Amino acid sequence: MSAATNLRLLALVGAVACRPQAPTVIEITAVNYAFQAPHTVAPGPARLRLINAGTVAHEVQVFAFKAGISADSGRALLRTLDRVPDSLADSSGAVLIAAAHTTAPEEVYVELQPGRAYALLCQFRDSPTAKRHDRLGMFGALQVTAR
Repeated sequence: MSAATNLRLLALVGAVACRPQAPTVIEITAVNYAFQAPHTVAPGPARLRLINAGTVAHEVQVFAFKAGISADSGRALLRTLDRVPDSLADSSGAVLIAAAHTTAPEEVYVELQPGRAYALLCQFRDSPTAKRHDRLGMFGALQVTAR
């Protein structure tokens, strides 16, 4: 192979390697009163989409647990605590909302970090005196795999 061919191959490999990774679409389906979502997801860029297959409005609050809290531990916290303390969650997060039988018109873009766990939570109520949806079981967690 000539030096010019080697340089062209090197440039091609470099261009392919530097191409940004397309975000993975992660669908979170809301039903009355649970989320259907993957338990584990790959690290990297992702777009979160809320699909409401339920008969009432739902939200999904998405936030990262502090480093070291696994998805299983996060689910246990969400099951037992009425409110997640600030000491257990990162300060940033996002919310998607969808009416019954619709898909939220927006998506959330997130850079999923290896080994981290992300909470999924709905705190809507069907009436002012009804229990919050998370108290009815509408919570979950995504575990991001290691690289």
